[in-house]
Amino acid sequence: MSLILNSFKKLMYAHLFFLVIMSLFRAVFVWYYNPLENISEYTSDVIQAFILGFRLDLTVVGYIQVIPTLLLIALYYIKKERLLQFFNQLFVLYLFVCYVAVSLFLTADFGFYSYFKDHINIIFFGLFDDDTHALMITFWQNYPVVLILSLFVLYVVLIFAVVRKIFKSNNRIIQSFFGLKISFLVFASIFVLNFLAVRGTVGMYPLGKMIPNVSTNEFINKISHNGFRAFTTAYGIRKEYLKRKYDLIEATGFHHNIEKAFEFYSAPQPINKENLLSNITHTTQKVDDKEYNVIVIMVESFGMPILKYQSDEFNILGRLKKHFDEDTLLTNFISAGDGTISSLQSLLLNIPQRPKSFAFSQSIYKQTSFTYSPAFLFNDAGYESTFVYGGDLTWRNLGSFVKYQGYQNIEGKINIYEHLTNKTKSKEEYFHPWGIFDEYLYEHIFNKLKSDKKQFIVALSTNNHPPYNVPNDYERKSLVFNENIKHHLVGDFELAQQRFASYAYAVDQVGAFLDRFKASPYKENTIIAITADNNTIDGIMKYDDNELLNSKNIPLYFYIPESLKKKLQINTEVAGSHKDIFPTLYNMALDNQEYISVGSNLFDASKKHYGFNGSMIVNHENQIEQLQSLETQTKSELLNFYKANLAITQYLIDTYHKEQKGSK
Repeated sequence: MSLILNSFKKLMYAHLFFLVIMSLFRAVFVWYYNPLENISEYTSDVIQAFILGFRLDLTVVGYIQVIPTLLLIALYYIKKERLLQFFNQLFVLYLFVCYVAVSLFLTADFGFYSYFKDHINIIFFGLFDDDTHALMITFWQNYPVVLILSLFVLYVVLIFAVVRKIFKSNNRIIQSFFGLKISFLVFASIFVLNFLAVRGTVGMYPLGKMIPNVSTNEFINKISHNGFRAFTTAYGIRKEYLKRKYDLIEATGFHHNIEKAFEFYSAPQPINKENLLSNITHTTQKVDDKEYNVIVIMVESFGMPILKYQSDEFNILGRLKKHFDEDTLLTNFISAGDGTISSLQSLLLNIPQRPKSFAFSQSIYKQTSFTYSPAFLFNDAGYESTFVYGGDLTWRNLGSFVKYQGYQNIEGKINIYEHLTNKTKSKEEYFHPWGIFDEYLYEHIFNKLKSDKKQFIVALSTNNHPPYNVPNDYERKSLVFNENIKHHLVGDFELAQQRFASYAYAVDQVGAFLDRFKASPYKENTIIAITADNNTIDGIMKYDDNELLNSKNIPLYFYIPESLKKKLQINTEVAGSHKDIFPTLYNMALDNQEYISVGSNLFDASKKHYGFNGSMIVNHENQIEQLQSLETQTKSELLNFYKANLAITQYLIDTYHKEQKGSK
């Protein structure tokens, strides 16, 4: 018994050592990402967050301890000292491997937070579907990889040395376990303690399943979490989805009652119960008889909040500024998702992003043709439809998915390069790790307007993306970071400078494209919508007010020919998100056309307008609220309307998927 209890004691010392390390990870997280002006005002909350975090870390250690606990209990009854010595040596290796694995997740979580301002979530798995080579280049160019690896190797050596030293320490005679001497009671107590460590609480829900808030401040609540538990939670969601247990209608409370969701959507108008989709079917109200080209551009990571610092010294907008001043800019607009693919699919399908779901292009819907979507409608109206992406079409199976959505032309970076004229540089100079430089994407779009056919073009840029490359021959605009800007940045300042340099290039090229476009005859017969996929700059910014809106805020710009613009009622303060862009364009370009959409025409003052973000955030006029979970019961009219829209969205896509599946 003394030998067995010595082994338990050494295991506890090793775990205590690692718990201290996990708390140090948490302290570095607070030091590096803290957006608060004066964190001392929240001292009590921060202490509670660290205590809760320690308990959460203890659940991880509890899981690691399960195998040694069971083995040591068995070894007591086997009574073979040599076998016990062997397993004590094995425990050194076991703990070392477990601690290093957990440390890798803590480190990955730290990096993940810098981009998504959240701990590891389901988006994490999408990173494995990105271009691996480009990811490696990103890490190499944005981070001191050699230094990080060197420090990590030293850290790994330290862990091994400490754990090994603990297990090499001499045994002492242990007479009892907190006064208990009967083996059954000793081991039952140890087993119960191990169980409680895993559970983290004696409450109804295990701590990892339900992590309570300790503060009114969102950042402080995030302090408690650790990367390993965040990963296991995200993995569980992914596993459920892959098993097809993802049921948004049930989660939102409309299972066997989907009609209620449509009643929320249509209120106060009665609904058509015989054909539910007719309740989200609309007819365009075109205000003139002219025909227009339609161009929609999604600019990578074009967040809105940084634009308030625009000045001659900090010229972040470049040539786009005058177009923002001259034309229509909606400023109360939020992204559908927090990643590129989630916002893009919301745009392409006129729907909100479904929380915690996978990309359509990598799911059971990857070969489903959603024939109500934009390309099908524009094709029927005599347009030539093109989807053009500045990167590889294999990214997230995007090219394959878009093919099923009716686009006649699907073009990636190689297609853009091949169509370029006057190539004066080596081939490599036209590309960055994630695709072709944005200026060539816009040249390609402009050249398409020379066609005799009406053009419908949807484009996605790649440039404002790590590792934040800018062409060597690009003449950079002034980006002087004054003290006010620096004060609102968190994290590594040099990396922030690279990010803003890439941002400035990306939006400046949009401005250069619009300069050229407005000097051409196409300005009379072309409508252009320009927006972003998300505000990833949020990861390194802190805000003076309205953090919820600012974190998701992106611009929506329209160029509308003057003769048409005069006939429209435009409110630039209207709320919205990606689901609303095409319904707005349909009503300007298509005559008497029926269309299905969860979103609405932003220029229709008779409608109520809402923005939906996949982090379960809703904005409407001057209101913005966040739902804590899909299952949350709430009295908020805004959040219940959002839940109804999600249920309708799932009903819509499942209807089309079942129809397609049945016809095959």
